[in-house]
Amino acid sequence: MLLATTKTKKQNKPSAMLHKSVMKKEFPRMVKAVKNHVTDNYYRPDLTKAALARLSDVHKSLKVAKSGVKKRNRQALKIRGKN
Repeated sequence: MLLATTKTKKQNKPSAMLHKSVMKKEFPRMVKAVKNHVTDNYYRPDLTKAALARLSDVHKSLKVAKSGVKKRNRQALKIRGKN
């Protein structure tokens, strides 16, 4: 995952405007890193919830579905006409 924040001194240079950091950690560690980066570094503390929500959505979308046979629903099926 890539965490990108803007630099204040490079606003007129779009190619150098973003500070990018790649995160290759487990999810709880990435949450802590995002909180530290956004809140504790006084970057944009008002965007903490939005950053964590985006992290969660991106993490969920990157999960690979488990392969194998899907389990059938074992609940009793209602059959119409039979008592």
